[in-house]
Amino acid sequence: MEIPGYSIERELGRGGTARVYLAVQKKFGRLVAIKVVSPQFTNDPTFGKRFVRESRIVAQLTHPNIVQVHDVGVSDDRYYLVMEFLRGGDLNRKLKQGLHMQEVLQIVIDMARALEFAHNKGYVHRDIKPENILFREEGSAVLSDFGIARVMENNSSMTRHGTVVGTPQYMSPEQASGKIVDGRSDIYSLGIVFFKMLTGAVPFKADTAIALGIKHLQDPVPAVPAHLAAFQSIISKLLAKKPEDRFQNGAELEQAVTALKVDGLVPNRVIKTDIVSTEEILAVKQTMEIAIDDNRAIRADSGSYRKRKKKHSGLSIVLVIMLVCTAVALYVTPSAKDRINQVLYAYGISEDPKVRQLWRDAKAMRHDPSQSLSAVVAAHRRVLNIKPDHKKALDSLSGLSAQWKQDISLAIDGQNVALAESKMKEAAAVLRNDAEFIKLGERIANHRRAVSLVQSTQTLLQSHGISDLPSATTAVHSYKEALRLDPNIGEAQEGLNTLAQFYTKLADDALIGNDVTTAINFLERASTANDKYVGLPLVREKIQQANALQGELELILQHASKLRAENSLIYPAGNNAAELYRRVLATDPSNVIAAQGLDEVFTQVLGEVTQLLKTGHLDDVSKIVDRSAQIGFESSKIDKLNTLHNAEVNRLETIKQLLADANRHFYDGYITEPADNNVVASSREAIRLDPDNIQALEMLNRSAARLMKVAEDAHSAGLHEQSLHYLDLALTVTPDVTEWRVLRDTWRKGG
Repeated sequence: MEIPGYSIERELGRGGTARVYLAVQKKFGRLVAIKVVSPQFTNDPTFGKRFVRESRIVAQLTHPNIVQVHDVGVSDDRYYLVMEFLRGGDLNRKLKQGLHMQEVLQIVIDMARALEFAHNKGYVHRDIKPENILFREEGSAVLSDFGIARVMENNSSMTRHGTVVGTPQYMSPEQASGKIVDGRSDIYSLGIVFFKMLTGAVPFKADTAIALGIKHLQDPVPAVPAHLAAFQSIISKLLAKKPEDRFQNGAELEQAVTALKVDGLVPNRVIKTDIVSTEEILAVKQTMEIAIDDNRAIRADSGSYRKRKKKHSGLSIVLVIMLVCTAVALYVTPSAKDRINQVLYAYGISEDPKVRQLWRDAKAMRHDPSQSLSAVVAAHRRVLNIKPDHKKALDSLSGLSAQWKQDISLAIDGQNVALAESKMKEAAAVLRNDAEFIKLGERIANHRRAVSLVQSTQTLLQSHGISDLPSATTAVHSYKEALRLDPNIGEAQEGLNTLAQFYTKLADDALIGNDVTTAINFLERASTANDKYVGLPLVREKIQQANALQGELELILQHASKLRAENSLIYPAGNNAAELYRRVLATDPSNVIAAQGLDEVFTQVLGEVTQLLKTGHLDDVSKIVDRSAQIGFESSKIDKLNTLHNAEVNRLETIKQLLADANRHFYDGYITEPADNNVVASSREAIRLDPDNIQALEMLNRSAARLMKVAEDAHSAGLHEQSLHYLDLALTVTPDVTEWRVLRDTWRKGG
């Protein structure tokens, strides 16, 4: 089949309800998985609407342990979902390859986190089973097919096709009996999956779906094998017949499983549902022999070597026997890999098993959105405390900050300010002085100001009407300022489009009445709102065809030149050089005289702003910046004015803070110590920013006087070296005091 925008490579798998294909998304060049729903589900005319609606909502379930949905649509009367492509296969494949018990528990934790997130959003999966648990390359588990079960469950054509939503082996008792289900039903299904991971089989089996449903409703929970007894209480609670007797949410389940890991009750075993091959046994034996031979070369002492050889030969034989037992039992055997690693670690060849476990925990925490950045960093530090050169932990730790900042940035881009602020709060202790982090904080603040501006502007236009020229002028400025603060504010752009459309219509109406002057004025307002508005070119062309246009433009240019000479650059509103030049350019964008004149006006405004900043008239500068934005100067020019203004505001704020710090340090007695956090350091920095700052200069003089007083007291007490030390410090602060220099020479001579 053909799906626009995608190139289908091959089929990945199929089931009773859908087929899954590997495809390339042409726009981004990335691999994706496309699930195409079987044709029988599209017979119901209401199915498509429900499918698209539910799928789009599910696409908002952004969580590390839930497969990400990229797109949804219909092609050739078949509905499809485009999802991220997960290379690690499903749980059944993992079980065939072999899973260590620690990995099994981590899968349960990953699924508990996914369910906790989705249930809080109001979604019940209804079809938890190994086929719907997929894996990324790094090993994290991901839950797929959220929301589709709910669409299919409501489909009226289901009964006709005899399709049952969900998989009988994994259904909860209430689901099997047709009752309304909630998140605890998914918890039960996850319990079935957990039981299968532990034992290699589901707890209940029957020849028919009805018989299987009865077992879910009536049969007691089977006991797990004796060597897995530590898991029995969790399994029993997961598979309780009554929902109120189970874990009530994913968070409770995660807490119980984590406690089991912390208590050290997890057996050092691997689960493998496929028979262990002869090749695997030989590979393990070969690895053991290589390790022994290498060790023999390293340690040549023959006596101790003979003892170790005997020991390792015994281990090798035991290991092979255990693997053969694995081939017979099919599941739950001591991990050959871990046995090898223990031996290799004993000889310094392999990594400490404790480090491996800490590293697994650190990786899991990094992919857990409920963890704060400080907690994730602490988990990595626990690895590095034991092995400081652990490369993966070091690399992961260095990338944490970048990842966190990227998450915050993406949340801001997606208008999810609550999430961005939450992550900012979590990262505050770790990234407090990071320049990029500070900028992200500014972006959030800018977004909130932009939203506030848009809301107040919409209120203004609703109360005064779009035809009220002063209100419309203010609206244009406010919308543009909102877009400057946050370019992703769509309401602001829509508002500018509405204003541009309104004034373009007024300009067109004026032309119908042969009023070229009024048409030019309205066109300038439309252009100021949005010079890319699609209706502008047509009205501009009509104005240019008017017989009286050239004379009108000449008059406007002459008047603009006169106003510029009178320094009426941007004031008063409606009769200043900048607006007149823009009026000409709105009608004739190629008019060189108007373009040059407008550039000259901005140069003059820039000079005036620079002078006002030097004299400290910041309020006047703010008014000029606002007025320039209202007139419609290019955004790059407004940004330049704002940069100058903000730089001066920041400079003055910094000086104010430095002086406050210096004053506090003085009364605390921190005159020259500690480095970069004392009176002298703060005062010097203030003087660097403001060379004539009287307060900073006075603070340096006071600091020098205090140091001199300490020096005199030390000298009076007979502390010769200390007195000279503090006298030298005083002269370092104020080196031009001749009296102190003379006194230093006297003290050095013993006077």
